[in-house]
Order: sequence, then structure tokens, then C-alpha cells
Amino acid sequence: MKNYIFYSNDIAVNVYEKKDLSAALKEQLKSEGFQKMPFETKAQDEAAAIDIMLEHFKANTAALEEYTKDYCIPAAIFSAIYFS
Repeated sequence: MKNYIFYSNDIAVNVYEKKDLSAALKEQLKSEGFQKMPFETKAQDEAAAIDIMLEHFKANTAALEEYTKDYCIPAAIFSAIYFS
């Protein structure tokens, strides 16, 4: 399996095999506004790496939505009591 790293900017996400990512390519990506995403994975190919990344971020998004729901109700009750 190969290690893959992801870089993103406002509109695009690029995936690179870790061993192919040179210092010059990193500088080029930085100059184009890309930033390294805090995710790295092992996969057979780029398509599988992208699928793994999407599943990871979907799971995190769902967890954040649940946290927000759990946090909003007590915050609303506290605000209602405090500002009454």
C-alpha cells in the first residue's frame, strides 16, 4: 500500500503519493494557495485514497453535527434563563 497526502485550497483538493512529493512541488503548491490537509492515508491507488478521505471527513462532520445539537439545547436554555 502507498501513503497519500492531501492538499487543498478554496476550490480544489489534490492527492499526492507521499514519496513523489518533492520540496519543489511543496513550494509550488504553497505558492498556488494550497495547504496540507491534516489527513494522511494508506491505499492501493489515488481513487481509494480519495474514498477513504471522504469517508473520514463525512464521519467527522456527522460527529460535529451531533455535538452541535447536543450543545445548542443547553446553551439555549442557559441563555433564556440568564437573559430573562
